[in-house]
Amino acid sequence: MEFEIDQARFLSALSLAQTVADKRSTMPVLANVLLRAMGDGRVVCSATDMMISLTESVAANVTAGGSLSVGVRHLHGVVRTLPSGPIRIKGLDNQWAQILSGRSEFKLMGMPQGDFPELPEPMRNKKPLPFTHVAAHALADLIQKTQFSVSTDDARVNLAGVLFECDGELGTMVSTDGHRLTKFTTPLAGPKLDKGIVIPRKGMVEIKRVLDRSGGEVALAVGEQHLFVRAEDVQLSVKLNSVTFPPYRAVIPTSHTRYAVLGREEFLSALRRAEVMAPEKTATVRLQLSDDKLELTADNPDLGVAHQEIPLDYGAEPLTAGFNARYLIEVLDVIDTQDVRLEFQGELDPCVIKPVDGPEFLGVVMPMRI
Repeated sequence: MEFEIDQARFLSALSLAQTVADKRSTMPVLANVLLRAMGDGRVVCSATDMMISLTESVAANVTAGGSLSVGVRHLHGVVRTLPSGPIRIKGLDNQWAQILSGRSEFKLMGMPQGDFPELPEPMRNKKPLPFTHVAAHALADLIQKTQFSVSTDDARVNLAGVLFECDGELGTMVSTDGHRLTKFTTPLAGPKLDKGIVIPRKGMVEIKRVLDRSGGEVALAVGEQHLFVRAEDVQLSVKLNSVTFPPYRAVIPTSHTRYAVLGREEFLSALRRAEVMAPEKTATVRLQLSDDKLELTADNPDLGVAHQEIPLDYGAEPLTAGFNARYLIEVLDVIDTQDVRLEFQGELDPCVIKPVDGPEFLGVVMPMRI
């Protein structure tokens, strides 16, 4: 194997590959990137952690075909320090890789291609899966507005991912960690799904990385166990969580007796200030709603008290309730409208946050006892 490749383009591919490779696995080969020099003038870089797999093609001047897998962290580190311009990589005896750039030479110990696991292919019943082209920005928006409320508790497998539903015209993503829930629906001419699929947390992160590098459209295909994403020269496969997502519609309150409208930016800024004073573990803040103002209080016995007032439009009975400031902040962070609407039932009921005159988005935050 021998090829010459542009340093910047190769570095970009390795940067993406190293986020997928599993550097803590008991299988050393999963910390590697597989390099395949093809006869058609390209090098295919592949990485996997057995749940997520990535393949990217990079244009190269291939002198001799072949393949080799090398530790992606060290290869990335070497390539990152080299000057811009062409790099020559050559496979040596005993699976070593030689990297040449100017007067610099590096040799890295590699592993044979046969040790690298086989990657999933977009096939069903030995036939290629159909891909549907979708707007990259719409899919990225779905992920951005929901991934923050995915559970980080690995024991709660059914909450450790985002539910994705699509009827071919609208796409919906829902996430919850048991303390809050986020739901966002947007026009998306994506694949028609008979039922929703659950995309794991790390899979969402890697899909977002691919989308951030792409412009225009990407292609999606859903198999029995995997979601496939194609963007330019990249193909990403994500193993879906084979779990039943909670019946989220039953969690979203449908009847409210108290409504408040206030400026998003002013509310967000006040919450950020309150969070500084709130108890570190719970980030509890107290919301007191009356006719024309919201009183926001953070009381920390070890630090002191923060009290702020915000004007709002509220015409119901006064209400006092406690919430986690961080949860409220994260919901407000992904809303784009000038004003937001808060919906309440009682002080021990969830708060629903929606944009005013905005997209179909809502956040549900469970209350805390104060």
